[in-house]
Amino acid sequence: MINQLAQTAFDTAIIRRKTARDMNHLDTFFGILSELKEFREASEVDPSEHLPEYTQAQEELTDVLICCLTELHHRGVDVERIIKEKIEFNK
Repeated sequence: MINQLAQTAFDTAIIRRKTARDMNHLDTFFGILSELKEFREASEVDPSEHLPEYTQAQEELTDVLICCLTELHHRGVDVERIIKEKIEFNK
C-alpha cells in the first residue's frame, strides 16, 4: 500500500512540476527543506486551509512525508520495505 501511495505521489508531483525525473540530490534536499520551513511556520491549533479537519502543522508534516515518499520512489526503492527495515533497525 505504501508503495502505491509513493507511486501516486511521484506521478502527481511530476504532473504538478514539483519534481522531475532528472532531480538531483541537492534539488531533493531543497524540496524537503521548503516543506520543513512551511511546517515550522504552521499553526499547531489552526485548521488547515486544504484539510480543515487537521491542523496546519499536521498538513505540513504530511507534505514532508509525501515529499520523502516521492523521492524514495524516484530512487527505485521499495518504500514499504525500507521503512519496515529502518524501524526494526531503530529498535
